[in-house]
Amino acid sequence: MDPHRLVEQWLAGLSSSHASGAFSAEADRHYRPALTHWITQYCTTWRDADGRPARPGARGSVHAFDPDLFTQPTAPALQDWALTYARAARSRDAASSAVRSFYRWAEEHGLVAEGTHRSLRYQGRFAAGAPGRTLYTTDQCRWLAQAADRYRGRDAERARAVTYLTLNHYLHARHHDHDVLRPGQITAMRLDGRRTEQHRTRWAVPQKNAASDATLLQDIHRDAVTALDDYLPLRRAPRHGPDHGHLITTTNGNQLDTGKGVVRILRTIAATHPELAELAPTLSADAVAHSPRADATQPSSSAD
Repeated sequence: MDPHRLVEQWLAGLSSSHASGAFSAEADRHYRPALTHWITQYCTTWRDADGRPARPGARGSVHAFDPDLFTQPTAPALQDWALTYARAARSRDAASSAVRSFYRWAEEHGLVAEGTHRSLRYQGRFAAGAPGRTLYTTDQCRWLAQAADRYRGRDAERARAVTYLTLNHYLHARHHDHDVLRPGQITAMRLDGRRTEQHRTRWAVPQKNAASDATLLQDIHRDAVTALDDYLPLRRAPRHGPDHGHLITTTNGNQLDTGKGVVRILRTIAATHPELAELAPTLSADAVAHSPRADATQPSSSAD
């Protein structure tokens, strides 16, 4: 087994077995060094001339690749490795996400045991220990939806649509990967991505760390669709026409600022609810998009 060749095969293929495009150049630039470091640092151990485990620095011992460490990773090992990979919390978190994504692909190709990538999720803090990533409870998600319904401030219809899209998985009362809409995905959704099948609405959603043409048809909850239908007549159209461009736009018809635009809207909405006002200044849009887990009864930390 050549782990470096496997990484090359992964990066040369589709960004997801369900999406319709390859990895973006930026994702490739970040993923390749992370996996290389993972293989050369964590997936190696000291061996003697006969290939048996040896003490570090023992006479004749070498630092050699260990296929067992590569095919049977653990969450604690990933967390320890992330701390050595980068000093910045976000960089450590992104690197850990890259490793999990690789093992998801390896699992789909029968290279590692089923469930390997899910076993790498953390039960405690975020992979990088990044602050402000506490997941929110079911009640807090409900309060955020209520606040969006009652909001009467500037661009209220747009704010409600963005909030409901961010809560798409909560509205479905499930936490499948295909229900989660991350902030960057919401701002990248395009007007012509809608697909209606009887009472079901799906959207061609751009995928994380993938090229712009890598989309996945994701179910949009009917309440989020209703919020979008209320917003669309008021949507500021881009210069090239009202039937084109990004779904969510600014007052000038431009694409909403990736990430920052969504979090600004959610914090504004949260600040109007008495139960959320204290959380509003540090509310994380990405944490909302991953809340709550199916088994969440108390606030916990997000894993991906």
